[in-house]
Amino acid sequence: MVNVAAIFSTLGNPNSLIPLAIKDTASSTGMTVGSFITGKEEGQDRFIDEVGTEALWLLGIPGFKWLFDKTIYKAAKIDSKFDVRNLDNKEIFEKIQQYAPTEDIKNNLAKISRQQNRTKNIALAKFFISTGLTIATYIGLTKAKHHYTEQKIRKNILKEEDKRKKAEENKQKNPAFKGIGTFVRNFAYSPVKNMWILDGAITTERLADSRSPQEFAGYAIKEASLLLMLYYVGGKIQEFCEKHAHKKYNKSIGLDARVLESKTLQKAFEDGSIMQSLEEFAKVKEKGDAAIYEFLHKHPDNYIVKYAKKSDIIQMYKKPNKWYEIFKKPEVTDKIDTRKFIDLEDIKGVDNKLSTLYKQYKEAISKGETSEKFFKGVKKLKRGSIIMNIGTSMVVLGLLTPAIMVAKRLADKNDIEFHTKKQIREQMREEGLIA
Repeated sequence: MVNVAAIFSTLGNPNSLIPLAIKDTASSTGMTVGSFITGKEEGQDRFIDEVGTEALWLLGIPGFKWLFDKTIYKAAKIDSKFDVRNLDNKEIFEKIQQYAPTEDIKNNLAKISRQQNRTKNIALAKFFISTGLTIATYIGLTKAKHHYTEQKIRKNILKEEDKRKKAEENKQKNPAFKGIGTFVRNFAYSPVKNMWILDGAITTERLADSRSPQEFAGYAIKEASLLLMLYYVGGKIQEFCEKHAHKKYNKSIGLDARVLESKTLQKAFEDGSIMQSLEEFAKVKEKGDAAIYEFLHKHPDNYIVKYAKKSDIIQMYKKPNKWYEIFKKPEVTDKIDTRKFIDLEDIKGVDNKLSTLYKQYKEAISKGETSEKFFKGVKKLKRGSIIMNIGTSMVVLGLLTPAIMVAKRLADKNDIEFHTKKQIREQMREEGLIA
């Protein structure tokens, strides 16, 4: 049975790479199909480029980070899961050590406390090396693809030349007349922000290494639309949908989809238990960030804490698997993983959004709207915003952009042929390989 709530929770997760992968796949598919329309060799060249780039885009940085963890971090005997942003606030770091989920982690945190600069430098090196190696691998892939395509085109041109010569011979024997045809630290710990840098490098490399004005123009159109839809327009669409839902329907949909889809939220609103959580958090906010951090550990039943965990703002400690349990899902404990960074502004954001939604809920109930209808409307609006965000990107990247590129090519009879093939043919003529 399909779990609709789980699907929308995943697609609505702002820190997940899955929505980006869906949009990028739509773009890659559309670009590849469009390239096959203008020629088989160009289509094959585009297919290798898009599939190879997407695989590297999704797996490159995580893969090199994993290797760095298993080599450099292991040699330094430092926990690779520790987020160096935790060292920014001395009071909070003391509580991070105090609430460490295991003794091993507590001992490692003590070592990190003594070697703060070394820990920060290793984390910085991890980010730059993993990103740099991914970019270097992409450049290597591009060079290899160019070489492969050139060799393949050369073979095809020789075959075409052979056919032409045979056709000329046959024409002399049996004349036939046929019609003529015609685109640092917060970046280091955010999978999505890692992609900003990688995409910027990919776009730069593609434009700089274009083999012809035709290929440069194609990449410029494709990369511009891709970067806009992945990292700017999608967020603006979500922002528009949230404002529209608030203004027209008096329903806030800013909370994580996983929270709005949970069954406990409606129950907490109906029995009023959400008020106790909001009041508890309001009191601790006045005491400062260190007090808020401690509150997260001491009040696991508070709804703000619960929903921050559900939104992955707070990450729980997972027991590490044995070496032979690589396919087993790690066991999640009831302890917060203090090695992970907790953005307290995001915690406050959960509080503000819950407060707003509860106020709207009370207003709706006072006007005769049922609880069931209110939450059904909230979920519908949230799902609609996710569909609009991803759907618009898929249409623009998978259909509109490739269509514009194909139309541009077909509108100019001198631009229809794959320019790389044209250049190679001229080069082969100069080499005396064909007539």
